[in-house]
Amino acid sequence: MSVTSSNTSQPLAKRALSAHSVFGLAISAVLYIICLSGTVIVFKDEIKTWEQRGEPRVEQMSASAVQAMADNGLAAAPETGHLILYLPTDNILRARVQAGAEQFYVDAQGEVSVASRHKWSDFLFDLHYYLHLPHSFGMLVVAIFGVFLFGMSVSGFLAHPSIFKDAFAFRRSKSEQIKQTDLHNRLSVWTSPFHITNSLTGAIIGLSVLSALALGNLKYEGNMETVFEPIYGTEPTANEAPAPMANVEKALNYMAQHFPDIPPNLIIVHEPGTKGQFVQVYAQHTRRLIYAEKYNFDGKGTFLGATGSADGQWGQQAYDSIYKVHFGSFGGLPVKIAFVIFGICLMYIITAGMNIYFIKRQSKGRAAPKLQRAWKGLVFGAPVMLMLTLVLAMIWPAGSLSLAAVFWFGVGAMSIGFAVRNVAQ
Repeated sequence: MSVTSSNTSQPLAKRALSAHSVFGLAISAVLYIICLSGTVIVFKDEIKTWEQRGEPRVEQMSASAVQAMADNGLAAAPETGHLILYLPTDNILRARVQAGAEQFYVDAQGEVSVASRHKWSDFLFDLHYYLHLPHSFGMLVVAIFGVFLFGMSVSGFLAHPSIFKDAFAFRRSKSEQIKQTDLHNRLSVWTSPFHITNSLTGAIIGLSVLSALALGNLKYEGNMETVFEPIYGTEPTANEAPAPMANVEKALNYMAQHFPDIPPNLIIVHEPGTKGQFVQVYAQHTRRLIYAEKYNFDGKGTFLGATGSADGQWGQQAYDSIYKVHFGSFGGLPVKIAFVIFGICLMYIITAGMNIYFIKRQSKGRAAPKLQRAWKGLVFGAPVMLMLTLVLAMIWPAGSLSLAAVFWFGVGAMSIGFAVRNVAQ
């Protein structure tokens, strides 16, 4: 009886181990894709400019031109609850207005030029933020993987007490496992400030939005914006009675007179065209990591005060700095290049970790060649499919082709193809 029981349990244990390996591969695969998309998205502004070339080059706009931009945006979508004006900056010599779900480029006079179409950029954002899943669920998944990465980074240091002592050790003449381990550990040490802060900020971004969504539903009758009021400020009481468009021009003239060294880069008109509307001017503070300070004006252009991102509570300032830290949106081109290099290193760290895992399995007589080839298929397939989606977006910028379907089907097909490629041999 005992022999039969033992023989029966062996296949079960083997299947469980196989399932565990597949699960581990799936986690590493998703983490690899998040890191890949995040590495590319560092140049999001440059990608958008390149993706829709030929639109009006706008170096600066007068206050009256920005007013015309706001008026034209509201005319394009009269029912919109928020009007967003993207002003030209030193890095982006373009101007856009977002009214509802639509975005339009505008010229230096604030006249609408053409609808913005960033098919590949939108695909890339949706991949990195949500993995093309329903947004609430997708953000939760990505945030959890940020926690995974942060936990692995910290536990890696705790598991190797001599990791700093051996920071420059690389035993090339040793076995493949030792070489992969040395590269994995060395790159982890050298790039640790990047992947620890990046994983932590990514997790904070995702989990804070989801926490606000939950609290909004539980405590504020579904109003998520109320949860963020300590950070972004309190909106005035709504008054939906019709009114002329907010006086954005007067608000910008006030900014130019009282804050001449703080250039605005974004304006949000809340509830435009109503008596309850108010204007938030986002202005960049140089040598600060905060995304922007928010200067608030009523519908008539009267200054109401600043939100406090630049000099408010330390938690408010810290949260407003997360975006720039996560995406490398500070320090200009050198920082962006460094973030790309660090991102590539992080992708290799993940890859080397999986290589070590497969080598250890093989040394213990439990090789998984199909699983190992499937992993290689994903490592090569994800960048290839990312490039293919870019080509397709350039060929059919306004087409109905789903880039997400192409990407995921292609990555899956390449992984399966690599896994079974030796069957016919």
